[in-house]
Amino acid sequence: MKNIISLAISFALGVCVSGGPVLAQDKPAGVFKFADQVKMVTMDPQRQSGGGIGYLRPVYESLFAKTSDGKAVPLLATDYKIDGLSVTITLRKGVTFSNGEPFDAKAVVANINRGVKIGILEGLGPVEQASPVDDLTVMIKLKEPNPSIIDDFTGVAGMMIAPKALDDPALDRNPVGTGPYVYNKELSREGEVRVYTPNPKYWDPQQQGLARYEIWEIPDDTARLNALKTGQVDAGIWLANPQAAIIDRAPGLKLVRNNGGYNYHLVISDREGSKVKALADKRVRKALSYAINREAFNKAIQFGLGASACQAYAKGDWAFDQSLESNCQYDPKKARALLAEAGYPNGFNFTMPSIPVYQPRLEALAGFFKDIGVTMTIQPVEPGTLARRSRTTDFPTTNLVWGTVTDPKFLYARYISKDGTYNPFKATPSGELTKLAEEGLKSPEIEARAPIYKKMAKILTDESYLIFITSTPLLVGVSEKIANNPTVKYSSGEDSINLRGLKVSN
Repeated sequence: MKNIISLAISFALGVCVSGGPVLAQDKPAGVFKFADQVKMVTMDPQRQSGGGIGYLRPVYESLFAKTSDGKAVPLLATDYKIDGLSVTITLRKGVTFSNGEPFDAKAVVANINRGVKIGILEGLGPVEQASPVDDLTVMIKLKEPNPSIIDDFTGVAGMMIAPKALDDPALDRNPVGTGPYVYNKELSREGEVRVYTPNPKYWDPQQQGLARYEIWEIPDDTARLNALKTGQVDAGIWLANPQAAIIDRAPGLKLVRNNGGYNYHLVISDREGSKVKALADKRVRKALSYAINREAFNKAIQFGLGASACQAYAKGDWAFDQSLESNCQYDPKKARALLAEAGYPNGFNFTMPSIPVYQPRLEALAGFFKDIGVTMTIQPVEPGTLARRSRTTDFPTTNLVWGTVTDPKFLYARYISKDGTYNPFKATPSGELTKLAEEGLKSPEIEARAPIYKKMAKILTDESYLIFITSTPLLVGVSEKIANNPTVKYSSGEDSINLRGLKVSN
């Protein structure tokens, strides 16, 4: 049993992370402008499948939330109990949705069961169904053990939508949640800026510090940098790129390295060779890994803001295995030898999808592959569609990022399982990997799980259908004024600023 005291909210989520006095104001005031690097696709959290979660956070709250050091603390929930395949969650009293509907067990059950039925959210994958116990208690029945269920409920899987909005066919642009702000469609401009204003029915009004919150949709890195320099925005999210490096050393700006981050990797989706025969050979996949100069990639493409990566987990993570680091050394000679041994001395061709923010990365990788005789054709896809296209058989390979605070159980759920989210060709995993995945769910204790996932990582390194390249922290570029604002807080693993208690003076 694990109990969480609801009082932890005010401490973990409402207290500033830096010293100095809190800005005094009696009611929401000021405007905060944030720039996202991806376009908004949907405001329906249960249909969210890629980037752009920051567009949801002003409106929707989750059952639990993450602190700056990655701990799950209560938000809309106040307590929980796990007993085998049963999870009992106690809900916060006195909360309403912005449309006036009560937040209660019926609302939570409707949300969870809808999400399970839609079947997009990974965090709801192990859930069979939810049912009400009483007005403020929910019982969730799991299909299988899930040691990260509470952690899963800190994200989109735990975001709560107003019951009447669940059936709205226009929910993707008409979000209704319990959050501190509401989406203002009249003030927003599609494809340019999303505007949020205070929710008059918010259950914790002392955490509403802004009169207006804006998210600017600026995928172009240079345009986003210029917006930050000129004051068009106060902050923005960045990948490790030239513009982030400029922010890191520019006077008046600061590059914040938030806890958590992303491991950039290639996915060999067609690992049984139905479209590209060469990719079915483990030696070919290993050759691609040996062809990549990860240190040069980090310096040239990510300007030293990241580090070489050979596995899903970042150094310091409980599942990280130092012994695997030598398995992805840069060795083009060995790569060519492996290709020749596999019957491809003159290389082969394959196609890789790209979105604008990943284009420089893929151009660099294409150069490494060309050096060993392999041609990678880069095919642009619409921004915001890479995750969706990667779940289809349109391409034999793809390139994605893995959140380094993501529970390792999702490696199997995303890439390895025959029904994996990013296993569109339905490749069958080895029995050993399947057995390890099952063992990894039996205990919630890290000490028991770590050796299991290290074994899994070793096998995956050998199979090389997941080729990890670099690991970078979450990067947020902010103005000096925002850097010195004591109410600015960051939640571990989130690529936006925590809005609860955020205050600015304009």
